[in-house]
Amino acid sequence: MHISYALAGLAVGFLIGLTGVGAGVVMAPLLTFMGIPPVLVVGSDLGYGLFTKLAGIGIHARQGSVNWHWVRIMSIGSMPGALIGSLLLSKLVSSPAAIRHGIGLTLAVTAILAVIVELARRRYPELISRFQHPRPWIMVLLGFVIGAMAGMTSVGSGSLTDLVLMLFSPLAGAQLVGTGLAHAILLTAVATISHWGLGNINIALVLNLLAGSIPGVLLGSRLAYRTPPTSLKLGIAGLVLASAFAMR
Repeated sequence: MHISYALAGLAVGFLIGLTGVGAGVVMAPLLTFMGIPPVLVVGSDLGYGLFTKLAGIGIHARQGSVNWHWVRIMSIGSMPGALIGSLLLSKLVSSPAAIRHGIGLTLAVTAILAVIVELARRRYPELISRFQHPRPWIMVLLGFVIGAMAGMTSVGSGSLTDLVLMLFSPLAGAQLVGTGLAHAILLTAVATISHWGLGNINIALVLNLLAGSIPGVLLGSRLAYRTPPTSLKLGIAGLVLASAFAMR
């Protein structure tokens, strides 16, 4: 076992269980800085994220913190989007710099959106309330965009989903995290299978990460149920911003 990868998995697994994000926005830049080739970062990160999320969803489901209506409607768009994004990445295998820049750009966009959404919810609650319960096709389209970005960069299956749910749904706290986690599992499964077929997953790396992440996500999931909604939102925004700055 490579202890540094296991410790990275433990830390990021805890963040996934606590906030619903971390597999992409934290692990992707971390693996890049550890010297893993960008194309393997994307594929292996998706594979690691899938199994880590699966470990945490059981607790959220038992606690009733998954709203399956929002999961279903977003996955209609995100699952085909993840497949298309994975196939697009296969065209960039010979350009690792382009993949790295794509990851950094996605992180930056996610960070900016995180700040805008949180500030808008605090300062203009009446305006934001008008966005809730949008037409189904809007959520399908947003799901497609999230899936495509996650398939290409491994970033966004959790973070972007949570931001969309923060803006367009009445979900909050543990229910926001649980719903985002359930949706992320579906789109990440599609992306992982695609990247497996393309040869973009390092099994040894994924197993080392999982050795630490499984206990981490179980602990984080239990704490998420007891954490105030505002703390979760700030934690999500903070994670995304920190990762964006790290990829500069």
